[in-house]
Amino acid sequence: MLMHNQLRASTRGRLWAGAIAAILMVALAVAGCASTANNDDSDDAADAGPGEPIPAPKATVEITYHKSGDTLSRATVTKFFGAEIIANAAGSGGRVASVVRFDGGVPIWEIKTDRGITDEISGFGKSDYAPKTLEYGKTPSHYQQMIPDEGPPEPLDRGSFYVFTIERASGSISYQAVKVLADGSFEAYAAQPRAGSSYVMCCNLAADFTEPVIVPEEVTPDESSPDNPDSSDQSPDQPPGGN
Repeated sequence: MLMHNQLRASTRGRLWAGAIAAILMVALAVAGCASTANNDDSDDAADAGPGEPIPAPKATVEITYHKSGDTLSRATVTKFFGAEIIANAAGSGGRVASVVRFDGGVPIWEIKTDRGITDEISGFGKSDYAPKTLEYGKTPSHYQQMIPDEGPPEPLDRGSFYVFTIERASGSISYQAVKVLADGSFEAYAAQPRAGSSYVMCCNLAADFTEPVIVPEEVTPDESSPDNPDSSDQSPDQPPGGN
């Protein structure tokens, strides 16, 4: 019986190792992701003056098309509120793929093409349906917003996680998992969905990827500061003849 249990444990270990190896191969295959998220306004938080609101982060996704004549059919942004690394697997060149389980999963923005069947058949205006970049919250021409029903989507939230999903007419889909840092910059990784809200992410996640961030607070002038003429600790003038 003991030998039988050891054999079963050994088999499970080999199966798990094989599964991790397969995950790593997939992760390394998508390492050159076809969409990347960028933020050119990461210094906005530092530039905000005392008492000024901190500008919301801005994300621009770069999109590539590997097939001639391919177009963007749909883009979706899903928000998550936490993350946990549940497995790591090392590959060649020091690259490490990670399986990350996210908490939440609320679609906050989605757009899709407004192309009709006639356009699909004729290929009319394909260049209008193959944008090279996509800025979060800005619906390009020839596309319509599906989520939310009306108005702009909510601003990107510092400390939250997002998955940008880019779907192309050819059936090619790419995913980018993003963490918004305290200064509004991003940590972005190529990703592939797994069971539930888990994704395989490549490669070499930052050590603090799953850790919460300290969001800068709006600072107001210190009313007790000696430089403040209305400071409460300044003594009122003594009336004439006062003791």
